Amino acid sequence: MNNFLVCLVALATFCNCVQFPSRFKKCDKRRNDFNQCLSDVVYEGFKALDKPLKSHGLPSLHYIEFPSDVIIEVGNSTYGLAQKFSNFRSIGLSNPESVTARLEFGPLVSTLTIEASYAEITWQMDYEAQGTTVLLPLNVQTSLELIMGNPTFTFTIELEEYEKGATYFKVIHSNFGMETDDFTPRFKQLFSDKLLNDEFNSAINEKGVQIFSIYKPLHGYMAPHFGSIFNSFFEKVPVADLFVD
Repeated sequence: MNNFLVCLVALATFCNCVQFPSRFKKCDKRRNDFNQCLSDVVYEGFKALDKPLKSHGLPSLHYIEFPSDVIIEVGNSTYGLAQKFSNFRSIGLSNPESVTARLEFGPLVSTLTIEASYAEITWQMDYEAQGTTVLLPLNVQTSLELIMGNPTFTFTIELEEYEKGATYFKVIHSNFGMETDDFTPRFKQLFSDKLLNDEFNSAINEKGVQIFSIYKPLHGYMAPHFGSIFNSFFEKVPVADLFVD
């Protein structure tokens, strides 16, 4: 997502061209402030992707839909929960408060790292759970919101060069991580009794950041999807159009 975002803005402005608009910097690899330049460009690019770039198969970063279901099991089959998350989507990634980006060039593999911090990010999904919690049997289906306060998202993208008439990057591996100061799950109808549902949400929210660790497996689920977004950009833009050598 380095010049991923520089060029995304360029592409959005000039359709199929890979020329940068004048208001965006093309960062010089030879300068000591290259990563600061890159950070500024990525920040502006996130903002520019408030809407999708359909002509290049790139989704909006404001609203991202993840394609497959996720199952997370806690405990065992007798005293635990099997949780299924479907129709998974994020809201707000196009509106970072700050971005720090760095690109480490290697002879075979280059590594792009982006840390994006936000005031708030919301995740929405459908939730199913079967099992037992505090000796209470559960077999439920409900919509669920996960609200993160002051989160930081880290994208790590490994890139390899290849030739296709020109030199291009391709994504060979991607990692994704999240940290947050506040975590608020909101189950819409976990229980049919509204008072019980509200009390349950309130009790969970008091331990929100601790409960957040249960959702760590979601990081690995999201990483390939973000990697495919980056790759769909890099395969269209030559490396020579990304930087000043």
